[in-house]
Amino acid sequence: MTDRGSAGWLESDGLTALDASELARLVDRTSERELRHRLIGGVREIALREIFRRMPEYLRPARAAGFDAVISWQITGAGGAGRRESIDEYWLRVHDGRCTLVSPRPTPADISIRTDPTTLLRIVTGNEDPVLAVLKQRLSVHGDLAQAARLPKLFSAGPL
Repeated sequence: MTDRGSAGWLESDGLTALDASELARLVDRTSERELRHRLIGGVREIALREIFRRMPEYLRPARAAGFDAVISWQITGAGGAGRRESIDEYWLRVHDGRCTLVSPRPTPADISIRTDPTTLLRIVTGNEDPVLAVLKQRLSVHGDLAQAARLPKLFSAGPL
């Protein structure tokens, strides 16, 4: 069991073996400061890869009916040591009740979301409300805001 404030579970590839409910519990029990400290370098890469690899599994097809958008996720701090100027970018397409990871397109995405890895992890595990993250300026959204407002209802909490 992990003590509150400790993120030892983020030390290895064991992160990929955690189920969504256990991960949500661990994220909830880990301090914001500790998550930010640990989500750099290789652990950051593993966490982001897992989040976006599993995202299609957490789409609710019935709620995604009629939704069609390409979403660009821009995750800050890719340069290491938490530097915000470098980003990793992941592109998803939600169409016909399906979600797929796609290559970046030469045209702008319908929705662009920019955040740091800690905020992303807290949102996808259901430990932070994306609307509050926007209000706290920890997440920014550009593009079709009406479609963006539907995203939290399209995915179940815990896509990692």
